[in-house]
Amino acid sequence: MRISRLGRTALLLLATSLLASAGPAAASFIRSPISASIELGGPGFGSIDDTLNQNGLSDSFTSGVTDFDDYLALTPLHDHEFFNREWFGEQDETTATVTYDLGALYLLDRLALWNEDGAGIEELSLFWSTDGVSFSTLALGLMPANNPSGVDYEAQVFSFSPTNTRFVRFVMSDCPQPGGTGFQACAIGEVAFSEGGSVPEPATLLLLGTGLLGFRRLRRR
Repeated sequence: MRISRLGRTALLLLATSLLASAGPAAASFIRSPISASIELGGPGFGSIDDTLNQNGLSDSFTSGVTDFDDYLALTPLHDHEFFNREWFGEQDETTATVTYDLGALYLLDRLALWNEDGAGIEELSLFWSTDGVSFSTLALGLMPANNPSGVDYEAQVFSFSPTNTRFVRFVMSDCPQPGGTGFQACAIGEVAFSEGGSVPEPATLLLLGTGLLGFRRLRRR
């Protein structure tokens, strides 16, 4: 069976259209949690809300709108001053657990952490949940940067497998970070996440595969 030039053109256009519809993921947007709860090591000092409301950041962003990489390319610094800018856990506690709620399900693949300079976190593990009840492992044994005390500090980015989640739990241990002010506690400056583009729908992928396979067979015939 021979296919006319017009038929071949039509099939190529179909394949191109299908590829476009299942094309590369959209840009990653920066996403702030909408709330947080202290599960262990609190209430501590300051408000946990100051770790998600951009208080203390030298540059602001719009959650869900600003591009994650473009924003971090600005090298936004976090003010090292404590009042209304940072959260500290209970004194003499070397562990703390905080759960962040993003308000809805989002496909997350990175964490931006401004590790507080005076105490901070030495080791961090992340867990995810869609309902806030059952949690699964997201990343274990992360080692945040040991930021110099009394100096405005940068974000550190940690990557993990893209995960569709609403809640992210921070389990902090071995606090404080070495070289802090000597205040024995866990502490956070700010957190934000990278919200990745959505993956192609299974139906779109099936249609794409079927169309390309049919096109290949017709070419052979």
